[in-house]
Order: sequence, then structure tokens, then C-alpha cells
Amino acid sequence: MLEKFENSIKFLIHPKDSLLLAISGGIDSVVLAYLCKKYQLNFAIAHCNFQLRGEASDQDEFFVQQLAQSLNVPFFVQRFNTLEVQGQEKGSIQMLARTLRYDWLEKTRQKNGFQFIVTAHHLNDSIETALYNFSKGTGLRGLRGILSKNKNIIRPLLQISKKEIEDYGAQHHILFHEDASNLEDKYSRNKIRHHVIPILKKINPSLEKTALQNFNSLQETETLLNYFLDKIKKELIHFK
Repeated sequence: MLEKFENSIKFLIHPKDSLLLAISGGIDSVVLAYLCKKYQLNFAIAHCNFQLRGEASDQDEFFVQQLAQSLNVPFFVQRFNTLEVQGQEKGSIQMLARTLRYDWLEKTRQKNGFQFIVTAHHLNDSIETALYNFSKGTGLRGLRGILSKNKNIIRPLLQISKKEIEDYGAQHHILFHEDASNLEDKYSRNKIRHHVIPILKKINPSLEKTALQNFNSLQETETLLNYFLDKIKKELIHFK
């Protein structure tokens, strides 16, 4: 796992880049923070409190603040009255929280001169995303998984499975906060995680390895397709 992370981070950033880590307090993001500390990266920690789970949300915020202090890195936090904002806008609570989170992270990145925002999305997140998109209807972009780099956002854990992250956390006795909503079937992604993925792993125990190969192939296909589309556009379209 360490080799995968090291290879990813070398590919994604320059050693002197400053990073803003999006840390929820869950096992994935906390392990990400410890890995960044292990490799002596220049980073700060950012946490969003959506105030959706009462006292549990505040406990998560305090835990992440303590984590930042223990790692001796700067800490940024933002509280959102998410339910109030949802009453003014359309869309699901999940999509709203995602928009609020990334908007604030980008503003914080720009204001404080960070080169990249870093999230803890891993290989299983990419699998769930592809399956969700497939079930709703999608094209090549929806099936090629999450990109490791998208503008100012990087995801160095995408080559690493959830189990590898959990095993690393257990091996190093890393404390984290579990979001109880992850255990419910209320959200579509949780249904895929709890019910669809286990069935697919019975069919193919090497599901993560196979999915990673597929994602790499599909991303290469998308890159090639876009190259030729851009070439055709330049030949056929003239802008005035």
C-alpha cells in the first residue's frame, strides 16, 4: 500500500507543493493524513461540519481538530446550516453537501495559496461511482471511474482498496470516527456498497484488481477519443 501511495503522490504533485486535505474523520481520510505526514508533505487539514447529525457532527469536528494538532499542521473548519440551505434550493442533501464542501475548499485553497485540494477517495469509491452511473445511464465518462487528478483536486488513494486502508489503520492503531449514516441503506451508494459489491465479489473475488484494470483501460480510451475529437473540431469548426 505504501508503495502505491508513494507512486501516486510522486505522479500527482511536486515535492514542494502545499496541500489542503479534506478530512471528515473517517478511516479513509485519517489514514490519508497520516500518510501525508509520513512522507513529510506540506499540508493543512480542512473539515466541513454540515450539522446534520447533531452532537455526532460536533464530535467529528473536535476529533479532526485534535488530529491536526497532533500532526502539528494548520486546521481550517467551516460549519454549514445544511438543512436551512436545502430549504432554499432543490436537490438531494448529499449533492448539496458536496457542492458546499467543494466550493468552500476551493475558496480556502485560493485564499491560502495551496496548490491542490486532496480527498481520500479510494478504489472502492471509484467502483461504486461507476456502478451507480451505469444504473442511472451514462457514457464512457461515467464508466471510467474517478480521475486521480481533476483541475486542482487530487486523489492519491485511487489505486488502493478500502480493505488495504482499513488494514493499514488497524496495523498502526489509527483512531477514527465512523459516520453512522454509512451503515444505513438510505442512500443509493450505500445500497451498492452493502448489497451489490458483495455479490460481485462472490462472482469475482479479485473485483478491485479487475476494476482498476478496466478503469485504466477506459481512461486511456477516453483520452484517445478526446484527442481525435479535438482534432476533428479544429478541422471543421472555425470560431469568430
